[in-house]
Amino acid sequence: MRTIGVIGLLIFCLTVVWAQSVKIAPGDSIKISVEKEESISRVYRVDSQGNIQMPLLGLVKVGGLTEGEASQAISRMLREGQFIRDPKVKVEILLTERPTAVIVSGAVRKAGQVNLQPGWRLANALQVAEPTDQSDLSAVRLERVDGTLLIVNYLRFQQQNDSAGNPELTAGDRVFVPLQPGGQNVLVLGAVQSPGIIKYEEGMTVLSAIAKAGGASNEANLGEVRLKRKGQADTQSLDLNNLSSDTTVAAGDEITVAFKAVKEFVVARGAVQNPGIIYYNPGMTVTQVIEAAGGPASNARLDQVVIERPEPRKMQRIRVNLLEVAQGRRPDEPVKSGDTIDVPGPKARATAAETLQVVSLVLSIIFLLMRR
Repeated sequence: MRTIGVIGLLIFCLTVVWAQSVKIAPGDSIKISVEKEESISRVYRVDSQGNIQMPLLGLVKVGGLTEGEASQAISRMLREGQFIRDPKVKVEILLTERPTAVIVSGAVRKAGQVNLQPGWRLANALQVAEPTDQSDLSAVRLERVDGTLLIVNYLRFQQQNDSAGNPELTAGDRVFVPLQPGGQNVLVLGAVQSPGIIKYEEGMTVLSAIAKAGGASNEANLGEVRLKRKGQADTQSLDLNNLSSDTTVAAGDEITVAFKAVKEFVVARGAVQNPGIIYYNPGMTVTQVIEAAGGPASNARLDQVVIERPEPRKMQRIRVNLLEVAQGRRPDEPVKSGDTIDVPGPKARATAAETLQVVSLVLSIIFLLMRR
């Protein structure tokens, strides 16, 4: 009798340990019992996304949870939704049709289910699915049973044996292998006017590719440009403020232009087409500021342009004759972040509307400075 009792106790302990460690997975049937609530106490089927549909609560995510965790989650939702004041919930897993495979799709030759073996990792599944030559193995999407999404650089595992690029798989996981931008194209992203795919041309460089993407935007940081070569796991950093850093690209490469961490600006006012705030780029000149403001108005006095530069003790005023600049008689004047470029027009008494416009512009500048 004592032996039977010990065996019974052992079975009970093993059952408790199993319940605390086994997680709910798609395809499971789970029994949910809510004390004194027969309307929601029933057996539920877990869908492919790890969800069940419950009365009162609607869609409930249980995939990846243990019985105890699911009980606590449902109890909390019933209490916080003010459906039941003190709910007593019990969840039991009824193992039925639990998946034993992962699904691999995308740029592979053998898409579909891949039956898992104990200890299998991403490399094993991809070996079975056979990625194509056009696959981008640096950005493999791995969606876990519990809904967690990982972007895995499998190429880094192949080239550098980085274990983070070869995670262990769990039954029910979904693997998607994307296509490379590839073909005869180059992908340009980030702080450019028209990010996207551009057609590759023989001899194309990083700068010419950026130009074909509309050029760098006013918020671009050309000192931080990343170049990812086709078939390479790591990226190359370039400082395009130094023209010697420009380099040729190949079809399938990817260029990302970083945004400025802190936005700097100048102000164009007076006789320009679009007076207002202009984002500042290092090395910017008065002529470039006026061009960024839409160009001079027809009545602009370009021989009397003034740069107003805030200094610690007083406002510095620098007069610039852009007619002499245009004639090559003097160099264009560089500007600094925070400068105001005033392009005068014909002398006239300021109207109330113009005064209001100036006040509004000053308030906008103060607001931007406070945000910094």
